[in-house]
Amino acid sequence: MAISASLQSLEEEVTCSICLDYLRDPVTIDCGHVFCHSCTTDIRPILGGQPVCPLCKKPFKKENIRPVWQLASLVENIERLKVDKDRQWADATQEQQDVKLCERHWEKLHYFCEDDGQLLCVLCRESQEHRPHKAILLEKAAQHHRKQLQDQRQHIVAEFEQGHQFLKEREQHLLGQLARLEQELTEGQEKHNSKGISELARLAGLISELEGKVQQPAAELMKDTRDFLNRYPRKKFWLGKPIARVVKKRTGEFSEKLLCLQRGLREFQGKLLRNLEYRTMSVTLDPQSASGYLQLSEDWKCVTYNSGLYQSAYQHPQQFDCEPAVLGSKGFTWGKVYWEVEVERERWSEDETDRDEEEDWEEEEEEEEEEAVYGDGSDWETDEESSLGDEEEEEEEVLESCMVGVARDSMKKKGELSLQPEDGVWALRLSSVGIWANTNPEAELSLAVWPRRVGIALDYEGGTVTFTNAESQELIYTFTTTFTQRLVPFLWLKWPGTRLLLRP
Repeated sequence: MAISASLQSLEEEVTCSICLDYLRDPVTIDCGHVFCHSCTTDIRPILGGQPVCPLCKKPFKKENIRPVWQLASLVENIERLKVDKDRQWADATQEQQDVKLCERHWEKLHYFCEDDGQLLCVLCRESQEHRPHKAILLEKAAQHHRKQLQDQRQHIVAEFEQGHQFLKEREQHLLGQLARLEQELTEGQEKHNSKGISELARLAGLISELEGKVQQPAAELMKDTRDFLNRYPRKKFWLGKPIARVVKKRTGEFSEKLLCLQRGLREFQGKLLRNLEYRTMSVTLDPQSASGYLQLSEDWKCVTYNSGLYQSAYQHPQQFDCEPAVLGSKGFTWGKVYWEVEVERERWSEDETDRDEEEDWEEEEEEEEEEAVYGDGSDWETDEESSLGDEEEEEEEVLESCMVGVARDSMKKKGELSLQPEDGVWALRLSSVGIWANTNPEAELSLAVWPRRVGIALDYEGGTVTFTNAESQELIYTFTTTFTQRLVPFLWLKWPGTRLLLRP
């Protein structure tokens, strides 16, 4: 306190009485008072006479103004002391803010209670509540946790290095197989070209010999007719396949490996996204937004489609009227969240069996086409009426579908809607004949496994909605955009015999 008072007194001594700031280029006038040099130039003479001192009102001559160098040095030192004092005060204030105090006793926290996992001050440590507990110094406890974090960091780095090494080895293995296949294809092509050139040369020689035979006289030509067929047997032109059957088989097997690799990587990415980055949320449906075509369960976790009449006598302002849709009750404006939608259908196993039998029949048909070399082409034609009928049937099946995803809470709910990202809906459409992303136009997706449970991962800040097969963790599709409004789960169902369930 004494140092602060002395410093304040010195500051008053080196303050200019005119500008009330530190003396800048201090000068003294005839009466002995000191001012800033620039301030003395602003003093005007009174009634045409000499200027007077602002303090004592004595006249002085401007030519007698003299600089005070010692005072200028003193002002600099005082300013430096002032800056250091302010900096120390700011550091001390920040230190006090950084130091956490006990909320009960307002003392510094020095101990960590391992039994309760709490920070303790000296008074808390000696209290009856914590005296029987094991309490250690805070720094010692922090060192233990720092070591655990370092161990975890090393473990994570080691795991990823092993993963990188494993993927690198698999990459080299597949590239090696691909190089060998390319070599076999090149060698096979060279052999095929060589054999074709040889066959062409043989035919050219035979043609030349026959042309010469035709030019012979009749008596000479007919002299050895019995031996003609033996000398010139009917031989078909060589028709070799450019790719050997073995190489073709290996190429097909390699393609299957690539598909397996792609699927495995998508599953791996989906699993990492779900388990490491996203928080699983339990969401429910908002009954006030549910269309009258839909029926919700009592726990608001399940929705079914009413194929009969409209079931709502009262129209809520937030209710869908034309579209069989419903929104979730919980909204999101930040973070990374995850939930699942399970699609349950009647006779699912029977449909799957029929699909497997159809795929087997298609594979057998493809094999028969590969084995056939010649044909009249009659089986290649498709009946036009049958094709049109199939298209009509497919269009009818596509109408029976469902949509799962996210939507803006403020989306339009009245009238017929396009249900696309431009309208605030990011979703997948699933039916018995395919899966589409609701882009404009819709993007049909090719999946190895039909998803019965769809995982929805929303990254609000990152601007992505990622869909996965929740059972295999395979990535299905990702929307990328910028979100600015509240998002909620979105379900749309027009598929009799099907219900959608929110999980967990």
